[in-house]
Amino acid sequence: MMRLIIIALVQLCLCTSVLYAQEFGLAGKVSNSESHKPIEYANVYLSSSVISYTKTDGSYSFEHLKPGIYNLCISCIGYKPYQQKIQIKTSHKIVNVSLVPSVELLSPIVVTGTGTRYRLDNVPVQTEIISGKSIQEISGRSVEEIISSLSSSVDFMPSSMGTDIKINGLGEDYVLILLDGKRLTGSVGGIVDLSRINSEDIEQIEIVKGASSTLYGSDAIAGVINIISKRPKGKYSISNSSRFGANNEWKQLNTFTYNKGNLSSKTTFSRKQNDGYQLNNMKINTKWESNHDLPYLVATYDMPVNKKRSYTVSQSFKYDINKNLKFSTDASWYEKTLYFPFKGRMHNYYYNNKSASLAARYKLKNKDFINFSFDFGNYKYYNEYPYKYSERYITEDGVVKKTYYPGERFKNSDQTNLTFQLKGVFHLSKENTISSGLEYLGDDLEAKYRLINNDASAYTLSFYLQDEFKLSKKINFVGGVRVIHHDQFGVIATPKIAAMYKIGNFTHRISYANGFKSPTLKELYYFYESERMGVYRLYLGNKDLKPQKSNYYTISSEFKYKKFRTSLSLYINKLKDMIDYKIIPTIYDYKRRGIEETKFRYNINNAQNIGLDWTFNAFLFKNFTIAGGYSYVDARNKTQEVRLNGVSEHSATLKLTWLKNWSNYLLNVNLSGNYKSDKFYLEEEEERTYADPYQLWKLTTTLNIKKFKNCKFSINGGVDNIFDYVDDRPYGSHYGTLNPGRTIFIGLNFKFTKEDRDNKSNK
Repeated sequence: MMRLIIIALVQLCLCTSVLYAQEFGLAGKVSNSESHKPIEYANVYLSSSVISYTKTDGSYSFEHLKPGIYNLCISCIGYKPYQQKIQIKTSHKIVNVSLVPSVELLSPIVVTGTGTRYRLDNVPVQTEIISGKSIQEISGRSVEEIISSLSSSVDFMPSSMGTDIKINGLGEDYVLILLDGKRLTGSVGGIVDLSRINSEDIEQIEIVKGASSTLYGSDAIAGVINIISKRPKGKYSISNSSRFGANNEWKQLNTFTYNKGNLSSKTTFSRKQNDGYQLNNMKINTKWESNHDLPYLVATYDMPVNKKRSYTVSQSFKYDINKNLKFSTDASWYEKTLYFPFKGRMHNYYYNNKSASLAARYKLKNKDFINFSFDFGNYKYYNEYPYKYSERYITEDGVVKKTYYPGERFKNSDQTNLTFQLKGVFHLSKENTISSGLEYLGDDLEAKYRLINNDASAYTLSFYLQDEFKLSKKINFVGGVRVIHHDQFGVIATPKIAAMYKIGNFTHRISYANGFKSPTLKELYYFYESERMGVYRLYLGNKDLKPQKSNYYTISSEFKYKKFRTSLSLYINKLKDMIDYKIIPTIYDYKRRGIEETKFRYNINNAQNIGLDWTFNAFLFKNFTIAGGYSYVDARNKTQEVRLNGVSEHSATLKLTWLKNWSNYLLNVNLSGNYKSDKFYLEEEEERTYADPYQLWKLTTTLNIKKFKNCKFSINGGVDNIFDYVDDRPYGSHYGTLNPGRTIFIGLNFKFTKEDRDNKSNK
């Protein structure tokens, strides 16, 4: 009898061991509860430790599970979250889930305002979002055009050097551009070249207005624009996006991603081209002022928008050493050639940028982590000579003459930036989070015949500390300070404090921030001659410039109810020692060399921007959405009591979207408009001129084809500048817009995605 009992116990143990050694599976499909259509890329969590996502047919699956009770959670933007406890006790369990569409407007995750992750509804710092969906719907020529078409507080004006982008009346010198949270370096004349970014590779754009020096240091007096690129999804994917338009416009992005196990990779190749165009073949004769017998207008070959070709290649890798330690690395190569018309200018411009970064994140207990990053950028800018040509350079020691032959280049500037950053985020409790970090930023500039000593360098070393604490479910605070040591301007502290209060459907925010911007190396040491917009000028730096400082105050209220959201923000930005150009008398020797105008950097004692921003977003009825905004800014030089140059007091945007969904097709029709009032310019001898107001309307349609498994196709096309507005004043005028008039464009997009059967978490 005892022998039988022992045998039975042994068999029971063996069966139990086999049972628990066996691995089980869970699978199912996720669909829309109303349309019953599959939902792709929904996040599927199993007891918060195992993560998957749905495929294009809405399916998900888990393998290698142990028997037991699990908590199944499914979430997707635009749907109410789903949660269910399930018991795994058979070899394979099927759980199909229908998600209920949310009646609330989407609340994406943002990171720019505080440097930590928040839902947009809960972030204490006012943040404006441009989604990837909106970017696709508007299908703009460039990143700058997209941002200014969707945000009324942002303005831009393209040029041969890059793009002069403004936030609430303050220009490119005061706007910090980030790419995936990293400072985008490399500029010409203070203007960051954004043409290296393809809009088809953008997941989201976050705009934080006002001084952000506490988190980001110098350059963030007007605000921060953080461009967040798309991340790999699926085991691997291959995609191509192309756009064709007037003036031989061709924009193309090719992407290959790989995502398997602990390794994630993304490779992109982007190509852009445009043949440029003239708005007027006449220019103002600068000699007419001194001799009225000469014609006021003369013929010109120059164009405000010149022919260009550019290429960008990038590669990124992410690798998880273990569950706590992650590494990532990025590298990119960018080059652009800007072609000037023959007889307009006897050389072209060639730009080249190389960048690389290395980052590591170590996860501590709970949600705490430490980040380390190193970023390198090298931006070069050349004159490229297709013909034999003799140049002359004005220096403090006299005129230097040099002859170039076809194919030769002269390096105008060579800018190198190095950034080291160590950052830690520590959750002291559910209500209190501390962020702190150290940052080194080095800047070296070589510019022969453009700087007083041909080369210069500067660096800043800074420490910052930020405390985020939740006083209650309704009240959040953020406070912080950055202490900056600049090698030429000493120690400067920039504090910031913000608070958020939620009551019912309202969210109120108030903040104060102190901004700091050191003079750039060019602003300090420039000595350069150039012909721009028909006038031959000499540009002079000023080594006695003072750092620029600002005090920014803002208060905002947001109302959200179901499918309607609106917000109103009031702000005042007081600037001290703002750097600008002023026209000074041209000395006799320079006049003999052909210099028509001399511009000199100086500090404006006091400047001030006061304004408001209003935005709204609403679903009027099924499949129809309306969104827009209005901005008013009084940007004023308080020392001279005049408006700041190049600022529109009134700006507005409007976007109407209609969607129609069939089983295999999705049609999107989008009408968008953009209005800017006149812009003021103070010229030599107190002459005041204006750029004309304008409004541009655009119609875009996109057809998404969903017939093929693992493959996505879309065709988009439309009409830019429906009412054919052209600012066709003579070349050299202050233009309101450089839009060439009514044009038609078409775009084609293709993506093949291979799903990851192993269901590793999306990187």
